Amino acid sequence: MEKISWKAPEYVYIKKPADWYWLVGLIAAGFFILSLAMKNFLFAALLVIAAFIVMLYGAKKPRIVSFEISGRGVKIGKKLFPYEYLKSFWIQYDPPLKKELSLESKKSFMPYIILPLAELDPNLVRSYLIKLLPEKKHEESLIENIGHYLGF
Repeated sequence: MEKISWKAPEYVYIKKPADWYWLVGLIAAGFFILSLAMKNFLFAALLVIAAFIVMLYGAKKPRIVSFEISGRGVKIGKKLFPYEYLKSFWIQYDPPLKKELSLESKKSFMPYIILPLAELDPNLVRSYLIKLLPEKKHEESLIENIGHYLGF
């Protein structure tokens, strides 16, 4: 097989109800008032900005991205990740919640690269990558778990 290519949303979009935005606003307002009471004006300003960014990001719909696995490496959009920069792979498969390819990078600032598999057969991906990278179970980080819990 020469290559595997597919298109998928860059992440799973979960529509947030209006209550989600109210909750983010109330939590931010509570911390905002607390920071003003403590006369920490810089933190208060950062809270307003952070709450605004979280709400914008929560409403943002994912782009459709092209993915490709070939002999050269793994390509996401126009960015190629050669195999010599990758340590291992793992397929997270728990339909309908998870169906993604996790690549462990050798770079410390970007330890894991997650690719949604969409309708692609995970066994096809595994049989291709097992010849090029070691298969190693990747545990989800605390940040990923919190993000899933919050609807990201």
